[in-house]
Amino acid sequence: MAKVIFTPWKGQSQLLAVRSQFYPPPSYDGPDMRSKACAVVGAWKLRGNLPHPVEATALLTDAILHDDAQKNSIFSIRATYSAAFCRFVTGLVDSKLHGQRKTMFQRATDLGLPASFVELRHEATHRELPSLIVLRNAAQRSLEWLWDYYWAKVEADADSVSPQPGLNPATEGVEDEEVKTAVLSTLEQFQGTGEPLRKKRKVQDEQASIAMQLISICKDFGRGAVILSRVLIDGGILIPKGRKLGDSLNEVYAKWDQFLQMVVTGHPTFLTAWTEEMVNDLAFTRALNPKSNSYCEGVYMWLDHVLNSKQWKTGRRLLSLGYIRTVCTESPNHWTSLLKENLKDNDLSSTSASDRKRDTTVKKAATPDDLKELSKHGWESLDIWDSRPLGIV
Repeated sequence: MAKVIFTPWKGQSQLLAVRSQFYPPPSYDGPDMRSKACAVVGAWKLRGNLPHPVEATALLTDAILHDDAQKNSIFSIRATYSAAFCRFVTGLVDSKLHGQRKTMFQRATDLGLPASFVELRHEATHRELPSLIVLRNAAQRSLEWLWDYYWAKVEADADSVSPQPGLNPATEGVEDEEVKTAVLSTLEQFQGTGEPLRKKRKVQDEQASIAMQLISICKDFGRGAVILSRVLIDGGILIPKGRKLGDSLNEVYAKWDQFLQMVVTGHPTFLTAWTEEMVNDLAFTRALNPKSNSYCEGVYMWLDHVLNSKQWKTGRRLLSLGYIRTVCTESPNHWTSLLKENLKDNDLSSTSASDRKRDTTVKKAATPDDLKELSKHGWESLDIWDSRPLGIV
């Protein structure tokens, strides 16, 4: 006997209609229907039996619609993003909800959920709220993941059956190979743009066009950013084949930095996927002696370049370093320990710089003329500011 599944929608056509409102096709040029889709999901929630991916999609979308600094405070926007993201992750990986005694990271691995989502959830719950840029990036990545995990598997002809989310290894493997082929073909075009005696302007235009092709691949396929990252890392592109331990990568940086930053500008989630793949390679390497492995050194050098160089100062605002720190702590080896120390030193230098800037600002605020004028009215300056609240003796 077929199992009866109760759903809050009357027919599959209603679910498909909401899906098209959350994820409109590229050719759609009508009004924004996302707020209506959120309202419909809110009504479904009252009926019960609402699948978590549907609710999570509505919460994340509503947070994006709430992202208007002219109507809402920045703190309110960050809090809304954080609440939506935390509920999305918790509903998937919390062992108390699913009855399986597994850690959140184990549950995330089983579902194909990026482990960095779990770490960012922990950061938003127990530490300071992540920056607005990081939260926007996380919300966009979450919606892309939900599309692959749930919405893409909703069938138009299955009126009586609720879609079963999960991974289809056979279909996914075929699609991955197709995406990889497209990425390789596109990157071959870029590697041919560096020929001598060509006008700089023409080369930049060609590279921008190639970057747009990669951005389209990342947007059109859920695993596009991950596959692009793997091709760049594994294909001898960013870490040249035959490279020896101690060899410089300065020429590689000079060739690829601007191009990769174009891709990040068009698809910010690529930077997160790329850095996660690199830190995973360092942490889970199969090399018997990672310290003397030239590939591990090359991966570390690229990570250090992205996380600490001036060239990537703007781009790395998109990153949440919580996952990288956690991986380095949980999987210590020569390169992860070195990376963790560099991150710590970078944090200290940033803090010191901000302190120096604040001190300079305070000193500049009180000019001699100002102090002289105030002294006429009985005011005098104190060398030490007492920061205790009013009423505290």
